[in-house]
Amino acid sequence: MSGMAVSGGGATKTRRHGNVNVPCQTGRIRLHSPTAQEVSMAALSATVSRRLVLRAGAAIAAAAAAPRVALAQNEPDVTAIILSDLHSPYKRLPQLVAAVRNRAAEAGGKVIIVINGDMFERGNVVALRSRVAPDLLALDKLSQIAPVFFNIGNHETAVLEDMAIFTREATARGVHVMSNIIDARTGELLAPAALSIGVRDKRVALAGLATDNIFTYRTPIRPTLTIPQPVAWAESLMGGLTREADAAIVLSHAGVAADKAMLASLPERTLLIGGHDHLDFTHAEPGLAYVHPGSWGNGFTIASMTFNAQGGADTTFESVAVAADDDPDSDIGNAVVTAMNEHLTDEDRAIVGSVSETLDLPNAILFATEAVRAATGADIAFLGHTTFGTGLEAGEISRYDFNAYVRFDGDLRTVNIGGERLAAIMERANQHTATALDQRTGDFVHAAELDIDPAATYTVAVNGWTAINQTAYLGTDDLEFAEVPDLRLKQVVADALAANGG
Repeated sequence: MSGMAVSGGGATKTRRHGNVNVPCQTGRIRLHSPTAQEVSMAALSATVSRRLVLRAGAAIAAAAAAPRVALAQNEPDVTAIILSDLHSPYKRLPQLVAAVRNRAAEAGGKVIIVINGDMFERGNVVALRSRVAPDLLALDKLSQIAPVFFNIGNHETAVLEDMAIFTREATARGVHVMSNIIDARTGELLAPAALSIGVRDKRVALAGLATDNIFTYRTPIRPTLTIPQPVAWAESLMGGLTREADAAIVLSHAGVAADKAMLASLPERTLLIGGHDHLDFTHAEPGLAYVHPGSWGNGFTIASMTFNAQGGADTTFESVAVAADDDPDSDIGNAVVTAMNEHLTDEDRAIVGSVSETLDLPNAILFATEAVRAATGADIAFLGHTTFGTGLEAGEISRYDFNAYVRFDGDLRTVNIGGERLAAIMERANQHTATALDQRTGDFVHAAELDIDPAATYTVAVNGWTAINQTAYLGTDDLEFAEVPDLRLKQVVADALAANGG
């Protein structure tokens, strides 16, 4: 088939008016569900039979059929509202659902909602104690807006104890769950690895895949999961999956490094949706469109796909921001308030410290790097991007809000290195400012700017997770970090916030 000419790599703020299409148009969703026999030992090494995603299954309804409305001129054939890495964002979840509903109502073509993994956050004590009641209600509400396609990430068991439980709960709320993760207890996929939707006389294939870094999954569930290597999975399966499709949407929760490696194996006319690294960017190259839609409910991306005369599809992107003071969905808002009233303790509400002005996530992380640098006596500190969740609002910071800011605790470590090597590490830092895909490595570290003398020696501080995973974060594999006694990341940052408010 002809390739897809991709246009519009950047974000726009254009709003569509005129004829509005019904969000849930008549269409077909085909469910491809393999048998246990089709999951061979090859799956363990990620060379999996194409039958895993190609075998025809029973058709299911995506949503209630709606009357067909004449397409407006220049209206897209498919509008995908893309979310990822929400992590129980209760300060914005009501506003997020309302914004999705509003944009779906004015969108053209077949409207679908895509959630690319990580719905829940264990560090959110309200989510934990309420058994993610607001999140599950959000899935229910979203599925009433348009068909929802959910690719399983590594945090779906942050609160629910089993991936199978998540799949059951989401499916019961009308969500179409997708995954290439195999339940090691049964030898079956947790959910269909692929689906297809009918759009008039065209077919759009969808496929989902997960990160195979088992250490990003909660320890108790690791023995229950068999996860194919994502790049090998893509190379083995994507060509067959999309051979007869007019366009493809691939949901990858494997992260940028894996996504970059699989780009060459994806067929033309593909929209690749990334997640896991909590990034917000778009990228286009001949025949492919690639997007990471942001995280923590701070916004989402709308992808508009239009079939072209060459047999492919043109894709454009629009970035939509969501603020905590936007109009909320009242049902979700009430659910969040109820859950907070029931489950927040005095300790959760206690004030840790304050900031005089609102800090977005990069600047909030720089506040933490400075706290770590000062506490360890280092010259510079590096902290990983996804160690943090969301930024800081001006004013007092409660313990509950602090835990949404600094997600994970851990020890602090230091090492002495030469200036030339430090400069090389700095080139990988602060990738939130990157403008090209080849500047991105996936999850990355934040650090303050430093005038580096190549001939000098510097003391570098990091958190323990960064030290353990230094190859991914720093591009090194031989730095011998030493733990700093009696210092923990969360306490160091909390102390800095307390001093900041004094």
